Amino acid sequence: MTPNQFTMSFESVRKMNFARVKRLALLLTLALSILSPVVPSARAQEPVTILNQEVDYTFGEEITFQLAYESDRPLESITLILQAPGQPSFVGAVSLPDEGEGVFIYSLTERPLPAFASISYSYQFNFAGGETAASPDYHFTYLDNRYNWQELIGEPFHIYWYEGEINFAQEVLDAALLGQTKTLELLQQPPDDQPIVIFIYNSTEDLQSSLAYLGQSWVGGYADPARGSIVVALPPAVSQPLEIKRLIPHEVAHILLYRFMGAEFEYLPAWLNEGIASQMEVYSLPDYDLALDRAHASGDLIPLAHLCQGFPPDEDLALLAYAQADSVVEYIQRTYGLPGVQSMIYAYDQGVSCERGVELSLGITLQQLEKDWRLDRFERGTYLTLIYILVVVLVVVIATLGGFIYYKTRKDPEEQDWDENELYT
Repeated sequence: MTPNQFTMSFESVRKMNFARVKRLALLLTLALSILSPVVPSARAQEPVTILNQEVDYTFGEEITFQLAYESDRPLESITLILQAPGQPSFVGAVSLPDEGEGVFIYSLTERPLPAFASISYSYQFNFAGGETAASPDYHFTYLDNRYNWQELIGEPFHIYWYEGEINFAQEVLDAALLGQTKTLELLQQPPDDQPIVIFIYNSTEDLQSSLAYLGQSWVGGYADPARGSIVVALPPAVSQPLEIKRLIPHEVAHILLYRFMGAEFEYLPAWLNEGIASQMEVYSLPDYDLALDRAHASGDLIPLAHLCQGFPPDEDLALLAYAQADSVVEYIQRTYGLPGVQSMIYAYDQGVSCERGVELSLGITLQQLEKDWRLDRFERGTYLTLIYILVVVLVVVIATLGGFIYYKTRKDPEEQDWDENELYT
């Protein structure tokens, strides 16, 4: 066979096969068209069609939910189902001002929602006879829209503020990066690109209005580890640079601890969580030492076992709890070294109890840890002071006796025979 004959033969076979494929495809299409009327639909038509839905809100006041829909049968009612992180579901009856329209006004003064959280909601359509239909799930982020936020990005941090110059935001970013470095050194983890968002309020009052759902009016900063967000109050004052170095690394540590431990973060005792975060601070509150000394003198120190699940809501007791947590973790690090703190984190990362984590990591009970800490923080300090006083007294006594002996051994001119030449040389 010549090359030309081979080419013609190959071309004729290719055309013949292509024709067969076309005929097969045509047959399959006809078969499907014939069978399609007897194949039941895999999805029934929805009884309600949502034409439009919107959410509008004034931060801290109210949220308006608006709905436009079509229904192939009469509705008895519509229910709004709202879910916010860390809160029970809310269910409310939607008003129906006109056919095909629904409106619900949610009061934020009566039921505050967590600021900067992702809020999910849906609608349930209720028909006669008890039948229902559900809408898809919708979401919106509940941002504080009372202010015009400025933004500074220094990965992984996104800084938002509404008062002050760019150098102020840069100070916050520098403190955040420093807190990240110190915490990751403790956790022995490399940095990652998961964003951390920091919102800075210009006053404590503005911050507290955004955190009303917490019910703690004394809070000056708050971290939401699951969402990777931080909100703090940094009022313009002489102490602002120190507060930046205190608050920002503290809150960053909470988020990085959460990301390291994942679901087991809930097993980390509150005193250890807050104590580690406090150790990340570049500047610590001087009020801590005063609060500890007063509580020890009055016998009002809080047992560590009471600080496993959380801190008291009372402002004064909370300050004492933070002071104790900071001091205990500082004692653990000084006594057991950095590996001691790391071993505690790893122990709780296994999902053990507050007491068991101390036993596994330090080899002592929680009660013994507290006893050792109290002895180190209070009793030994008293002993050292007494020893110092005794040493000073002893030195004074020795010096006095030495001087007395010296003067007693000196020659008295009236009682000794002096050589005349010696006297006047």
